[in-house]
Parts: sequence; C-alpha cells; structure tokens
Amino acid sequence: MLKPKYPTPDTYVPNTHTHAPVPVERPAPPAPAPARSGIADLARSNPAAAVAGVVVTGVVLTSMLLAVAITGLALSISGVVLLVLVRMLRQEFRR
Repeated sequence: MLKPKYPTPDTYVPNTHTHAPVPVERPAPPAPAPARSGIADLARSNPAAAVAGVVVTGVVLTSMLLAVAITGLALSISGVVLLVLVRMLRQEFRR
C-alpha cells in the first residue's frame, strides 16, 4: 500500500531540553478593591440620572407588557376567525 507523506508543520519544535524546568515565581495577589458606594449614594450624588433610570425602566417594562397584550389579542382574534372558517367549511361539506 501507499503511505502518505505529510509535510512537517512550521510550528513544530522538537524538545531538546534534558534538564528540569525552572519554577516560575508568581506575583503577589492584588490588593482588595475599595468598598464601592451603594445605589442610594449614587442617587444622592446624581438624582437626575436616578430619575432617568427609573423612567427608562418603566418605559421598557410597559412596552414589553403592551407587546404581550397585543400578541395575545392578535392570537385570540385569529383563533375566533379560524373557528368561524372551520364551521363554515363543515356546513359546506354537509350540503
């Protein structure tokens, strides 16, 4: 049988080291971060941003609820229309 000859990869470097690897010293862990202020402190420092955040959150939640309500309404209307069509077709086949 024929044996394929694969080219040697460009990134291959044979391991020619015979001595043990040198241990790597790890740096000291970073100092702990200072305590952050809470949301109440941020609202006190910038009340306009707090009000804007509440308004934006309300707008997003309201739009999501409206989307769900509109989808439910559309599905209920299409269900009623399909029911009427099925009943009409049944009456046509009974004739």
